[in-house]
Amino acid sequence: MKFIHSSQAGVLCIVLLSGLFLDACRPSDKGRSQDQARATASLRTALDEAVRGSKAIFLPPGCQALLPKGISAKFPSTAESAESVSNPSSFHALNREYRFDRVFLLPGSLCASLRDHLLESPVWILSKVSPEGYLFRASGNAPWRAPDCDEAARMIPDPNERSLWLIGTAMNLIPIGHGEEASKLLELASCWRSHESQRLAELASLEAFMGHWEKALDLAGQALRGDRNNRTARTVMIRAEIETGHPDSAEERAKEFVHASPDAESFFLLARSANASGDHAGEIEALKHLVLIAKEQRQPVGASLLYLGQALARDGQRGEALRALEESERAPELTDTQRRLIRQLRDHLAPAS
Repeated sequence: MKFIHSSQAGVLCIVLLSGLFLDACRPSDKGRSQDQARATASLRTALDEAVRGSKAIFLPPGCQALLPKGISAKFPSTAESAESVSNPSSFHALNREYRFDRVFLLPGSLCASLRDHLLESPVWILSKVSPEGYLFRASGNAPWRAPDCDEAARMIPDPNERSLWLIGTAMNLIPIGHGEEASKLLELASCWRSHESQRLAELASLEAFMGHWEKALDLAGQALRGDRNNRTARTVMIRAEIETGHPDSAEERAKEFVHASPDAESFFLLARSANASGDHAGEIEALKHLVLIAKEQRQPVGASLLYLGQALARDGQRGEALRALEESERAPELTDTQRRLIRQLRDHLAPAS
């Protein structure tokens, strides 16, 4: 299940930047402001480096407002890129117009669909991974490789900043299947013992990605003992408890997570854990919140509505299920496989004529 955030450019920048914060604890208002300022500066630097020497670059919606002044590179408008990050066909149409030589994508679910598509494309090469995101270049350029210890030290002399960079980069390698490189960077980050809770949380995430749920559960627990508010560790812990046969505990943790951070991710985890524990009413309620958040934040809502329709159908609420499925089928971002599933469900639920 993927969630993306899109809104007007000014608000969107703040939403996008929140995904770049490496510190999962809940700081004071002053701390949050400082973190946001650091994340903004870091993303500005990454964008400056990405556009340097480019003739035309694709950027996610919202990033255009952070570009340096006076650049010569062409780039799409916020509206153009907003459609393309979740629709590879729209991206290719845009590419025919702009002829991009580079594509910069943010981490997280906003750009996940396009990122995964480009990773499979023979036309594009992943040329850089960093805490700020992914840079693709045209095929023929050198592919990215993880730095060794000496290279990392030359790149980032300060050990504390280096540790954060290694952990943040590893975090972005895990969802694209580069587990070996992520493990290498997390091992390097252990040399300085800085930000150990974050490092352990990403190790837990890596084990979860590989399906090693018992290891993930143990590492997430270690991370939470170091920082009880570590967001990555909380999400991995809930998922691991579901997978290792502790759904009731997972649901309680998910409820606490929703109370502390009522957003798309926490409500999705609550829905999953409620389903695993047999709490159909709790699952449906969480999914309704999930759909509401998606609509309020102008996110693609098709997958969430499909999930809600399935849950309503299992609970015997045929009319509500049909309405959710009909609405989901109109969502432009759904895959052909998802649309076939919707049609099958609707045919099964609709009364015979």
